[in-house]
Amino acid sequence: MLDVEKIRADFPILQEEAYPGVPLVFLDSAASSQKPLVVIEAMNAYYRTMHANVHRGIYRLSEDATNAYEGARQKVAAFINAPDPAQVIFVRNATEGFNLVAYSWGRSALQPGDEILLTEMEHHANLVPWQMLAAERGVVLRYVPFDEQGCLDLSGLDGLLTAKTKLFSFTAVSNVFGTLNPVRQLVDAAHAAGALAMVDAAQAVPLMAVDVQA
Repeated sequence: MLDVEKIRADFPILQEEAYPGVPLVFLDSAASSQKPLVVIEAMNAYYRTMHANVHRGIYRLSEDATNAYEGARQKVAAFINAPDPAQVIFVRNATEGFNLVAYSWGRSALQPGDEILLTEMEHHANLVPWQMLAAERGVVLRYVPFDEQGCLDLSGLDGLLTAKTKLFSFTAVSNVFGTLNPVRQLVDAAHAAGALAMVDAAQAVPLMAVDVQA
């Protein structure tokens, strides 16, 4: 049985009170999650014992920081079953990640009239960068709608994926509805249309097993 009190005890901030006599309950983890003690202690240990630039020095602190940095990359790669740790790129958040793709790949690969397919349940991280790119380069944005149950309406998907579609970018798990989208089906549909697929897995990785090679 899930021991909620034991889990709460792992998070120092949850020992605070929302108001006098009222326990703190935090429900905004879809935006920014609170950190358990083990994470806080690891960050504290880093700043106390090895803080230095990575890949920039041959002294002990820099080498320790570099080893920890690359060790984290290897752990992430194993966690999501990436074929090569070098394919894991650290960014500050999903917004930075999508902007990185939009302004590197997007600016070089997309032409006026090309289409990007999104869904109507996307977080701004996977929406605003494409809106800005569309305004800049004349790219057309199209959207998969969702129904009254908060699930994607895929009845018109074949009509939305055309020869002009260069990218289908969608969330695996909605940060608003909690909807679990059929990732494999959507990726296969994009590839069948000759488009690339990109998955916003920010909400999925903490909740379920993620295998990027599946």
